[in-house]
Amino acid sequence: MVLDWVAYLLIGGALVGTAWSALLLVLDRRMHDPLFWLLAAVEIGLVAQVVGGSIALAMTESDVDAATSVGYLALVWLVLPLGVAWAASEKSRWGAGVLMVACFTVAVMVLRLQQIWTAG
Repeated sequence: MVLDWVAYLLIGGALVGTAWSALLLVLDRRMHDPLFWLLAAVEIGLVAQVVGGSIALAMTESDVDAATSVGYLALVWLVLPLGVAWAASEKSRWGAGVLMVACFTVAVMVLRLQQIWTAG
């Protein structure tokens, strides 16, 4: 089961990362350490959610769409590291744009994962 408060915390952290990345994009700046550490904390939360969600999925008796849940659980934790790696390697302002899209994608995926669990 996806815990509501964990999901909201992850969504909030990802949206803060989205806004911060958008500000960096507008200011034509590259990613820096405070943003990296925020996203690292969100990533740790995502990994914990993947582990907890996998265990809950294996033990649940409710009618949860297992294939969709596994897909979201398998992919949500990959988005931020790929976005951060791409943003760190990008020398132009669009590195922050890639990071902004990655952060927003994580927020949407966590929200969708929460919807899947509450529908089941």
